[in-house]
Amino acid sequence: MVLSKSTKQHQLKKSASAADAKRSLRDETAPRKASEYWFAILATIAVIVAAEWVVSNKFIGSDQLQDSDEAPHVASLDIEIANSNFLTMLAEKLNTQWPDADVGQVSDDLLLQASDAVANEDHAGFADSMRMLGVNALRDQDIDSASVYLDEALSVFEELEDDMGIASVELLRGELNLKRRAQARRAAYAYDAMQLARWKVSRGRFHEAVEELNTVVNENLALNRYGAAAAAYQTLYKGYAKHGQMFEAQQAGIEIVKLHSSSGRPLKAQAMLESLINDGLDEQSVLQLKQSSTALQVEYEHSVTQMGQARDYQQLYNYFISAGDPVRAWQFRLKSQNSLRGVTQRAMHRRQTGVLALLYTSNDHMKNAQKSLDRASQIFDDNGRQRLSDESAQMREKVF
Repeated sequence: MVLSKSTKQHQLKKSASAADAKRSLRDETAPRKASEYWFAILATIAVIVAAEWVVSNKFIGSDQLQDSDEAPHVASLDIEIANSNFLTMLAEKLNTQWPDADVGQVSDDLLLQASDAVANEDHAGFADSMRMLGVNALRDQDIDSASVYLDEALSVFEELEDDMGIASVELLRGELNLKRRAQARRAAYAYDAMQLARWKVSRGRFHEAVEELNTVVNENLALNRYGAAAAAYQTLYKGYAKHGQMFEAQQAGIEIVKLHSSSGRPLKAQAMLESLINDGLDEQSVLQLKQSSTALQVEYEHSVTQMGQARDYQQLYNYFISAGDPVRAWQFRLKSQNSLRGVTQRAMHRRQTGVLALLYTSNDHMKNAQKSLDRASQIFDDNGRQRLSDESAQMREKVF
């Protein structure tokens, strides 16, 4: 059955994601010795250079690091991948159909459409709904969800032998993998900037590092890497405190408490709170921060409970798919989606893959992007869709 087979792809994707999440990863907030700064900078840059060389036989240019008071150079690239014309067109279609709805509401409506298509055995309608769910997730930078939806859409389009459907999804999957690579490199450069800032601090040049540390905070928050953001705030806190700038130190400390409280690290939040009290934070601010920390911890715990409920519904979905009852299965998939409403981003992304692992994995994303875009270009060309074929080829040039 077409729909049953398509959902098997979803199950495999979920299993792979679960396995990845169980990997033991290094704690990004752990303090480092001064002797580790050079190693961390060199190691990360070496991985980026090696990855580019192995795959494309090209080096990323960077200044050679020297053991002196001159700050090491950290490369910076315009690594954002702009949306393709095709993705932009489909996103505008969603805006036209749902002019006043947010991304979450659009997702809920499209899932209902997909559920109706399952009940009516409308395979083409189901595939189109999953494709548009992928587009909706992509415009919200939710790449993991987009990947699941697009994989399901592709499976159904392939069984329907719908060339245009296949090519359109492959184009979107190619773009998705390019975005994965861009995110990995963005995280890597933020990591390098953090090591550079710590190097400056170790040389007594804290105030030179302040701007970089604030940039590291903003970059990691944008990438949902809250542990790394907290580590940058920690360096700011210690630096300001050492230089007697207690107001600035307290502001950084307050952000640390909030980040840890909302990300499932209550012990670290409490430790930072105690440090602020010892540093002389006034009683009113302490009381407000305690209340805020408690509220954030409660919100986090509620989100974790909701995610657990969503997983239970997802298991029921998988069971009924295996039992050959997709209509019943989709009732539980909708319940799973409903359980995730209101779940905070910080709870959703409480665990993050290490930077080096991200870079290594992104090489596979580049290979997948190449395959998808080559296939899309060929199918479009075979069917006389030259503009879309050219667009796929142009996206293909961005690989590696």
